[in-house]
Amino acid sequence: MNLKTIILKAIEDVNEQLQIDELENIHEETPLFEHLDSLGTLDLILELESSLENATGNYIAVANEHSMDKNNTPFKTIVTLEDYLAKRIADESN
Repeated sequence: MNLKTIILKAIEDVNEQLQIDELENIHEETPLFEHLDSLGTLDLILELESSLENATGNYIAVANEHSMDKNNTPFKTIVTLEDYLAKRIADESN
């Protein structure tokens, strides 16, 4: 399972509805949180949870009380989101 591929596909799928120009050609340091409103963030979370469940066979909760802190959100960039999801998957596996 390649987390970066899952994240990029989830962003692409969510952006099909949102049509946010800044999310059309994303790269590892593209700021996500500043381009997504609350509903866009929720859509991305749901898409990621579904994709991760399909990839791992287990439900992985993407959002929690810490992940939505504006200053420490893992949704800053693809790199921070990938690191966060890897930790969430590891936590769920233990």
